[in-house]
Amino acid sequence: MSKQSEAKIKQNYNPKPDPQQCANCKHFKSDTIGTVGWDKKTYYQEKNLRCGIGGFAIKKRGVCTDHKFK
Repeated sequence: MSKQSEAKIKQNYNPKPDPQQCANCKHFKSDTIGTVGWDKKTYYQEKNLRCGIGGFAIKKRGVCTDHKFK
Protein backbone atom coordinates (compact mmCIF):
# COMPACT_ATOMS: atom_id res chain seq x y z
CA MET A 1 0.00 0.00 0.00
CA SER A 2 1.10 3.53 -0.66
CA LYS A 3 1.58 6.12 2.06
CA GLN A 4 -1.37 8.03 0.67
CA SER A 5 -3.82 5.12 0.86
CA GLU A 6 -2.60 4.19 4.35
CA ALA A 7 -3.20 7.76 5.51
CA LYS A 8 -6.73 7.71 4.01
CA ILE A 9 -7.55 4.50 5.87
CA LYS A 10 -6.10 5.84 9.11
CA GLN A 11 -8.19 9.03 8.86
CA ASN A 12 -11.42 7.28 7.70
CA TYR A 13 -11.42 9.49 4.60
CA ASN A 14 -14.74 9.47 2.71
CA PRO A 15 -14.76 11.15 -0.75
CA LYS A 16 -18.57 11.12 -0.88
CA PRO A 17 -20.00 11.98 2.53
CA ASP A 18 -23.60 11.12 3.34
CA PRO A 19 -24.64 14.02 5.57
CA GLN A 20 -27.16 13.47 8.29
CA GLN A 21 -30.25 15.38 7.23
CA CYS A 22 -33.98 14.88 7.49
CA ALA A 23 -34.29 13.73 3.85
CA ASN A 24 -32.33 10.52 4.54
CA CYS A 25 -33.64 9.85 8.06
CA LYS A 26 -35.92 6.90 8.78
CA HIS A 27 -38.23 9.21 10.78
CA PHE A 28 -38.90 11.47 7.74
CA LYS A 29 -42.57 11.48 6.69
CA SER A 30 -44.20 13.14 3.67
CA ASP A 31 -47.20 12.91 1.38
CA THR A 32 -46.71 12.53 -2.38
CA ILE A 33 -49.31 14.48 -4.34
CA GLY A 34 -49.85 13.86 -8.05
CA THR A 35 -51.24 16.58 -10.29
CA VAL A 36 -52.06 16.37 -13.99
CA GLY A 37 -50.45 19.09 -16.09
CA TRP A 38 -51.63 20.74 -19.29
CA ASP A 39 -49.83 18.04 -21.29
CA LYS A 40 -51.80 15.25 -19.53
CA LYS A 41 -48.68 14.03 -17.67
CA THR A 42 -48.79 13.42 -13.94
CA TYR A 43 -46.31 15.43 -11.90
CA TYR A 44 -45.51 14.51 -8.31
CA GLN A 45 -44.66 16.80 -5.40
CA GLU A 46 -43.77 16.03 -1.81
CA LYS A 47 -46.03 17.89 0.58
CA ASN A 48 -46.59 17.89 4.34
CA LEU A 49 -42.94 17.23 5.30
CA ARG A 50 -42.99 16.06 8.93
CA CYS A 51 -40.76 14.52 11.58
CA GLY A 52 -42.03 11.08 12.59
CA ILE A 53 -40.83 11.56 16.16
CA GLY A 54 -42.18 15.01 17.08
CA GLY A 55 -44.77 15.44 14.31
CA PHE A 56 -43.64 19.00 13.55
CA ALA A 57 -43.01 20.52 10.11
CA ILE A 58 -39.44 20.18 8.82
CA LYS A 59 -37.23 21.02 5.88
CA LYS A 60 -35.49 18.23 3.96
CA ARG A 61 -32.02 19.60 4.73
CA GLY A 62 -32.73 20.05 8.45
CA VAL A 63 -30.80 18.13 11.10
CA CYS A 64 -31.32 16.87 14.65
CA THR A 65 -29.57 14.67 17.20
CA ASP A 66 -32.08 11.79 16.81
CA HIS A 67 -31.12 11.12 13.16
CA LYS A 68 -31.15 7.47 12.02
CA PHE A 69 -30.18 6.58 8.43
CA LYS A 70 -32.82 4.77 6.35
